Amino acid sequence: METNVTSPKAKGADLFAVLLLLLAALSILLYGVFLPNQTLFSNDGPLGRIISECHQLPSRFVGCWGDLNGIGFNGGVAIPGISMVLQFLLKPIWFSKLYALLAQVILGLGAWCFFSQLGLSRMACFLGALAAALNSCFFAVSCWGDAAQPIAAGMAFFAMAALTDTSSRLRWVRVMLGGMAAGMAVIEASDVGAIFSVYVAAFVAYQAWMGGGTAAQRAVTGLSRLAVVVVCAGFIAAQAVIGLVGTSIVGVAGTQQDEQTKEQRWDFCTQWSLPIEETTGLIVPGLFGYRLDTPNGGAYWGRIGMDPAVERYLENGRQGQPPRGFMRYSGGGFYAGVLVVMLGVWAMVQSWRRKDSCFSLAQRRWVWFWLAVAIVSLLLAFGRFAPFYRLVYALPYFSTIRNPIKFIYLVSLALVVLFAYGADGLWRRYLQPAPAPVPAPPATPAAVNGKKAAAKVTRKPAGKPADSFEKNWMFGTWSVLGVILLAWVVYAADHQSVVAYMRFYQVRDPDADSFASFSARQVGWLVLFYVVSAWLISRILAGKFAGAKARWAGVAFGLLLLADLGRANQPWIIYWNYPDKYASNPIIDVLRNQPYEHRVTLLPGAQTAPNAPTLERLYRLEWLQQQFPYYNIQTLDVVDMPRKPLDLVAFGRALTPQPGVEGYQTLSRIWQLTGTRYVLGRSEVQDVFNQEIRQGQLRIVQRFDVTPKPGEETANAIARLTAVPDDNGMYALFEYTAALPRAKLYSTWQVITNDSTVLEQLGSPSFDPGQTVMVSDNIPAPAPAAATATDNTNQNPGAAEITSYRSKDIVIKCSAPAASVLLISSHFDPNWRVWVDGQPAKVLRCNYIMRGVAVPAGAHTVEFRFQPPYKMLYVTLSAFAVTLLLLVVVLVAGRGTPAKLETPPK
Repeated sequence: METNVTSPKAKGADLFAVLLLLLAALSILLYGVFLPNQTLFSNDGPLGRIISECHQLPSRFVGCWGDLNGIGFNGGVAIPGISMVLQFLLKPIWFSKLYALLAQVILGLGAWCFFSQLGLSRMACFLGALAAALNSCFFAVSCWGDAAQPIAAGMAFFAMAALTDTSSRLRWVRVMLGGMAAGMAVIEASDVGAIFSVYVAAFVAYQAWMGGGTAAQRAVTGLSRLAVVVVCAGFIAAQAVIGLVGTSIVGVAGTQQDEQTKEQRWDFCTQWSLPIEETTGLIVPGLFGYRLDTPNGGAYWGRIGMDPAVERYLENGRQGQPPRGFMRYSGGGFYAGVLVVMLGVWAMVQSWRRKDSCFSLAQRRWVWFWLAVAIVSLLLAFGRFAPFYRLVYALPYFSTIRNPIKFIYLVSLALVVLFAYGADGLWRRYLQPAPAPVPAPPATPAAVNGKKAAAKVTRKPAGKPADSFEKNWMFGTWSVLGVILLAWVVYAADHQSVVAYMRFYQVRDPDADSFASFSARQVGWLVLFYVVSAWLISRILAGKFAGAKARWAGVAFGLLLLADLGRANQPWIIYWNYPDKYASNPIIDVLRNQPYEHRVTLLPGAQTAPNAPTLERLYRLEWLQQQFPYYNIQTLDVVDMPRKPLDLVAFGRALTPQPGVEGYQTLSRIWQLTGTRYVLGRSEVQDVFNQEIRQGQLRIVQRFDVTPKPGEETANAIARLTAVPDDNGMYALFEYTAALPRAKLYSTWQVITNDSTVLEQLGSPSFDPGQTVMVSDNIPAPAPAAATATDNTNQNPGAAEITSYRSKDIVIKCSAPAASVLLISSHFDPNWRVWVDGQPAKVLRCNYIMRGVAVPAGAHTVEFRFQPPYKMLYVTLSAFAVTLLLLVVVLVAGRGTPAKLETPPK
């Protein structure tokens, strides 16, 4: 069968209509983005982070040095993909408001484009776009702050839309565009985008296998198209891939490909796996809760994100020391919608009918393909809870991808496609108006001989009695409802068993009861939407919406999708009043004053009684992730670094604090080396620390208490707390007086090229970092006079002052009484360059992990600049230009030459 796609004029009208539909539907849910002072919650890209100096655009397009956490790290080069371009154009505030909405619109438009290119009915295209944009898997992750993943899914849809055409004169241009779209998915979502691109490749291979011709011809065609896709995807994503390898694989601990390392990383890589029982979340939203902070019993209580060590500890009867890993952590759902799943199952059953199917043979085969995608992806999403993920984990470099639950995105995408096929089948068989009679075309030899006979789908006349398939379908639908009702009754009645299960996985007693009640109510919502969906489909099968009423079936389906998925998505939508969110306080005011001159950290043991407001929670959840980046405050603590560089791992092992006095000694050495001048902790720690280490090294700058923000008597959320000065307060901001300046001159240094020796020396009590610096490069040793004349050197080593500071450009004025080494207490990276009085010099690796430069005696201006290679940016921009040119060719040269969708011979 050959079906001409919609004319360009009609396509333009459809595009405008679907855009308005998506914006209207999403604006109903995300209305708060248009309110003043409101931004959408973002865990992965909060406003404070994207407004910080080191993440500002366009500077980040040529490199990012993350100076806010730890001792700094190479943040890679921002690729000018869709997300980064939106951030650059919208600026931080409006980007934080609109990013999630725009990502879902892009996803919906990609789905609509794909279904339109498949030749599906307009109703199926519109409903498929709406189902994709509202799918909880993508919607939740957008509201979590990682909207790049839904954009990547949209790019996968666009890629497959371009690849659908296999016969027009522009088909190879479209293949190139398909490859560019697949590469854009990699730019947007890294490993998730790579997974999408692999499935796009599977789409190309399956498409070739379904084509006409001999097996050899199909193989050549498939390999040729696949090669073009790979080359084009690599062309546009080359910068992203090289950057990803450089920051996440090369020089990163645990990325080695030997069997021992892979086995050691198994727990880490599979921590976010999908427990098999939680697959029910595809049809019951919130059965295991939503976010960890969802109120009224809706908090998450499942096992996604649970550290495998914690799980083993619980299952072994809590023997030994409790592990410190996550108990649970869920930031997203994967509810597909009752109607989506029901029509997907209907399409699957129709595809198995050998006679009287509403699908052509090609469509049936494609339904099987997407069914296989859903099943395989679901099995991989189980991760450590099933044996299947082990098979792909053994593949080269697959162990560098974390979290098998990412494959649930493919399950969601496949369900949306199956739903669109189901909606299309309903339309063509039961809804579309009867076509006007046309004269029969003259018989052709092919038609007479029965060769290449077109598969036709006949519309069922209104009022015709139901056939056996329709009767069986309705019997099965209402029988399943009976099973659901029975399961609901049993689940609600077994309340105590559910509570006991929660207690086993360490849900507190006061919460377990409300969690179980909330979970049972969610099944009730399933029953409601199941009944409405089944009734609506039964009316369609009975011909009640045929002909002129067909459009009302589409409207009813759309409203049902909006009601079902909209209600299920509401818990993911959280707004922040950002002026209040990022309001400062007296403690932060001290830390934000010239923040590049010092680092700040939290003293271990800052927590108090379980029910008391804790500084530790406020620090880690709010200050560290929100206020500190907003005010460019640099902290020794790291928010999140799952892939640590090897040198940081070795440095951490050499200076690991132990309990007791030795722990304080190691902490003080770390603070000294890293220029950590401010410490937060309980006020009574001062006396203990000074007695055990050195009197006067830890002095109180300001005592304070953690209290509700002004205007609030109580605060149930940690975000509603702040620090208030109090001379008798429980907590204190300390100054650690022995911390080294961020820039310091040394006229005495040791050249030690053995890293093990340097690490050992760093932790030795006999080594004084304030007097000597260790250099790992072969430079001349200090002159004997400088090494012995302590009165003129060590007691007066010279002055160094930071006169200009940006994360990638630091200017220091120094005055050295003798030849010296200028040390910057920040992470060494080969991409840093240095100039002394305008002349290039060598960046030295000092104290194993930091950077410095040799300066002669006298006054000097030293400038450090972070300059990673960004020539690949020109490759990316060239790829974008080629993509734009290809789009123009397709849109202009392709007008009036509709693509054809081929069906192979039966």
